[in-house]
Amino acid sequence: MRGEGDRVDGDVDGPASDGDPDDPSTAGDPAPPTLRGLLARVRAAARSQPPRDLFLIAVPLPALLVAVSLTPGTDAWRLSLATDGVFESRWALWTAFASSFVHASPAHLIDNLVNYWLLVAVAYPLSVVAGWRGRLLGSTAIYLAVVPLVSAWATIVALGGLTNAPTAGFSDVNSALLGYVVVVWFAALATETGAEGGRDPGSAAGVDARWAVVAALGSLAVAYLAPSGVGYFPSLPAVGSLFALCAALVAAGLYVGVGRPRVVGLGLAPERELLYVTGASVAAAGVIGSLVVVPFGSNVFAHLAGYVVGVAVPLVGVVLDG
Repeated sequence: MRGEGDRVDGDVDGPASDGDPDDPSTAGDPAPPTLRGLLARVRAAARSQPPRDLFLIAVPLPALLVAVSLTPGTDAWRLSLATDGVFESRWALWTAFASSFVHASPAHLIDNLVNYWLLVAVAYPLSVVAGWRGRLLGSTAIYLAVVPLVSAWATIVALGGLTNAPTAGFSDVNSALLGYVVVVWFAALATETGAEGGRDPGSAAGVDARWAVVAALGSLAVAYLAPSGVGYFPSLPAVGSLFALCAALVAAGLYVGVGRPRVVGLGLAPERELLYVTGASVAAAGVIGSLVVVPFGSNVFAHLAGYVVGVAVPLVGVVLDG
């Protein structure tokens, strides 16, 4: 067992554990990463963060969602799609907001809780790397205040004339966090300068955080071009093609302005590579699961609204950073 201060596999401040010092082909090479070493570094990284931050992102929101689900009478807070508009009445405004914190069943609640924890599990360490720890908390506060109303408006516009069924669930806010992950992934990678033991320790990663715009537009293009499998969200080639064109134009502009993004061969530490691979996997799976492969009854319009807000808010930070 390793202590918190012990070296783990892959450290380069001492001799490599499995290389022949007399063999020039292996001298100086770091030991290959191991799962034990990666887990040890993850534990050390978690212990190094303020407990208050970890508590704030992991506990209060899930506790609130559980408390709302256990409170009698909250089923009435679901938003009726028979409502003509978010601001039709005080009750309509309240249900437009509160419906995001109500769930149709325990399984629905558990699904959203698991998705929330999965998203913040990658959003927080990426935010720490990017220097965005405060922005994560600020963005989440904005999402909680704005996304429920925006998603309710989008749902009423899209489905209000088709059904009077109620809608509820935290997936719109989760979709906003998904949009945040897309942006902060690029923001974090833009700060990398190469890990100790990398082939070029002082080199910048060569990724401008504004490439997140291309990823966001591209994901929206896929969402509108791919068949969803449900009749109320058909593929819209014209809209999808417009997003694809915008993504291509932004990519061309960034290529001319800041150069080609370099995201491989950076010589990052194994646990840092794992963070980026995990973050990219969560983002890709989230986009596919909430915007592309849509289960019948899923409110994809709320997902879309949340995702767009989720991308837009941290992009303000990217612009402010220059």
